[in-house]
Amino acid sequence: MSFSGGLRLTDLNDYITPGQECIKPVPVKKTSRSDGSQIKVDTTGYFEVTKDGSSTKLEAAQITLNDCLACSGCVTSAETVLITMQSHTELVSVLDENRKLHNEGRGEEAKKVVVTVAPQSRASLALKYGISTQCVAKRMTHVLKTMGVDYVLDSAFGRDITLVESAREFVRRYRASNGHVGDGQSLPVLASWCPGWVCYAEKTHASVLPWMSTTRSPQQTMGAIVKHYMAKKLQTSPDRIYHVAIMMCYDKKLEASRDDFYNDIYKTRDVDCVVTTGEFDRLLNETHVDFASVPEAPLDSLSNTDSVHASAGTSAGGGLEYILSYAARELFNIDVSPGLVAAVGKGEAHPLFEVKLVRNQSDHREITLLDPTTKQPLLQFAAVYGFRHLQNLVRKLKSKRSVYHYVEVAACPSACSNGGGQLQPEDPSPGAKKQWVANTERTYAQDTCKLPEDSVREFIYEWFGPHGLDSDDAQRLLHTQFHGVEATANPLGVSW
Repeated sequence: MSFSGGLRLTDLNDYITPGQECIKPVPVKKTSRSDGSQIKVDTTGYFEVTKDGSSTKLEAAQITLNDCLACSGCVTSAETVLITMQSHTELVSVLDENRKLHNEGRGEEAKKVVVTVAPQSRASLALKYGISTQCVAKRMTHVLKTMGVDYVLDSAFGRDITLVESAREFVRRYRASNGHVGDGQSLPVLASWCPGWVCYAEKTHASVLPWMSTTRSPQQTMGAIVKHYMAKKLQTSPDRIYHVAIMMCYDKKLEASRDDFYNDIYKTRDVDCVVTTGEFDRLLNETHVDFASVPEAPLDSLSNTDSVHASAGTSAGGGLEYILSYAARELFNIDVSPGLVAAVGKGEAHPLFEVKLVRNQSDHREITLLDPTTKQPLLQFAAVYGFRHLQNLVRKLKSKRSVYHYVEVAACPSACSNGGGQLQPEDPSPGAKKQWVANTERTYAQDTCKLPEDSVREFIYEWFGPHGLDSDDAQRLLHTQFHGVEATANPLGVSW
């Protein structure tokens, strides 16, 4: 299990302990014995062994996701922090409990289980098993429903709503600042879909938080759909639905655990559990499912479609491409499709665009929309992937040298196809890894593209009523906030 590079903020040289700045209080149970007992370690755990040979197993210290998110010290990988409530075993436990309730004639007490699947996860599985993403979606539906899941949904639906609202937010903020970058808190707009980037900014660079897009990520938009829209449709309360998201990234577990996405009234989270692509594949192995040969099942859908679809752009989600297209039309009456912006970003020449690879790195691209008459810049967008480029971006923001109106940010190099929860090639060499990620990206882009507003327009008005995304409910359910974490001095970390 590995979090994004942007979250490994401290030097951890002992896998038992958190970073030097960790402020989580861990209770120590003292005994009256002073008989020279020793600690013994074997494959099953830690034991306190007395001189007479008797041993007592010691309890492992546990630090939860919420502990990490409330702290300014560190966020670590699973080798250093034990995460107990975010894994495929938790999903299996809920399904087992549901099955037990049905067998006892208490089926009405069972929770409805809804699973939403990220397109990046489908692409990773499609590459491993040599099938299309469409086949992956239908086979996942069969496997999960056989296990007892009630609904399996495509999180691309939440992504489309997020794209539409993100574009609207960008235009509002552009107009509020009259297009001036850095003069206030409106521009630039920094994408906030990547929880690794958000966590890094909150803990170390709180000064950039006012520039974050407040629109929810696709995962959390699906959380709002499942726990609010679907709960109402199913005539049940949000806490009677167990929502699992299959995602490309371990950092998504951190996002799901944020207090901003917790319903105090019903004591439930919008996303109860995040299972990574690799964990889902492990679940297949543990349950002896041959995914290469399982039958396909019809897809569940919120928009009366029987197929999965993509949005133009990279595996970061297509935010840059769609928002640039939308803003060009709304602000300057220039019609450039998201597909055209994506093609330009991949090297296709066009008279209305300039593209630059910063330091010849594809993980830092600048895309500028030009005035058709004067050829002067109208909109300057950038894609920044990977922690190294992300640090350079923060330095420019702090020194007010950034000229970007919008930045698509991902903590992982090559964006979400390379998420820490994705499947890995059998060959561990850097070259094989790089090729695997590139192949995953190509697989991700093979789905038919649809304009986001076309797929979600009717749903939005059904959910929010005649005011649509302008309604109070939409603004409440589709937006979030960010919290700078003030560093706390830890006397245990002081070198005397």
